[in-house]
Amino acid sequence: MKTVTIQYPDQLDEQLRKLVAAGWFKTPEEGVVEALRRYLSGHSVELQEKQILEDVEWGLHGRD
Repeated sequence: MKTVTIQYPDQLDEQLRKLVAAGWFKTPEEGVVEALRRYLSGHSVELQEKQILEDVEWGLHGRD
């Protein structure tokens, strides 16, 4: 387990604390970890490479 100290805008903190209060997360830290996990799962190197190859294929062959 790693520990990271971050600074983030008050607006995000307010939204995060509302989610904690609503029971979506036990702690703000849990919400941040979930947000990071979701971001990383959608931005993997493999996914980016696949999307680039699809764009190149479309550019070369113009299929819609």
